[in-house]
Amino acid sequence: MTIGADDEQCTIVVWRVDLRHDEPPDWTLLDERERAVADAFVYPDDRDRYGRTHCALRMLLSDLLDVVPTNVPLAVGKSGKPFLVGAAQRVTFNLSHSRNTALIAIGRAAEIGIDVEDDDGCTDYSELIDTAFDRATAERLHREEPRQRRQLFLRGWTRKEAVAKALGSGFLIDPRRFPVPLDGASPWTVRLSQGGAEFTLIDLSDAAVVAALAVERFKPRLLVRDYHHQRDRRQLAAPIAEQ
Repeated sequence: MTIGADDEQCTIVVWRVDLRHDEPPDWTLLDERERAVADAFVYPDDRDRYGRTHCALRMLLSDLLDVVPTNVPLAVGKSGKPFLVGAAQRVTFNLSHSRNTALIAIGRAAEIGIDVEDDDGCTDYSELIDTAFDRATAERLHREEPRQRRQLFLRGWTRKEAVAKALGSGFLIDPRRFPVPLDGASPWTVRLSQGGAEFTLIDLSDAAVVAALAVERFKPRLLVRDYHHQRDRRQLAAPIAEQ
């Protein structure tokens, strides 16, 4: 399976993984580091969500790279962001999972960040607002009624997290230092004053989750698909491989 040349209109495929099913992860697909991360979770459900998400990632990348899942050349940077090495490094990806849903974004030639959160309809994030948003935005959020405040907080949080993950720093960069839009009309362009990085930010929210995708430098052609483990695996990564 061949990976094509770079293209400013490169396709990014976002795969939605339903984590509500009871099928256990195939731990044999994961490497020693991944299994160690999974074993560090206190609760079995969290361990299994991590395992199912990372098994899906390896299955998708193995089809794209035409290797068995255990031979996908994964490494992890100092900030914890996973990436591909060697001849596969032109393929970029990122992943995130909530309690019920995992999102895996795969593309080429640009850094990607993705984040997803469940809106449970009741959590109050008021104590986190001042640590995540600049003063003007924080004051606005504190004035909102609880339901609207929760929804706007999750929009802003996932968008900031997606940008920080695309940058490769996570929240080692102060999230208050780069504003993101809180409205629903994406895409947007986000520029970081430090280093001059620029990202296209795309809202991926639906009725079940709040989510966002950040892509370095350009606006991608975006495909969103549901991942089914039993599907013919040779079709999973085809939209990227055919570019």
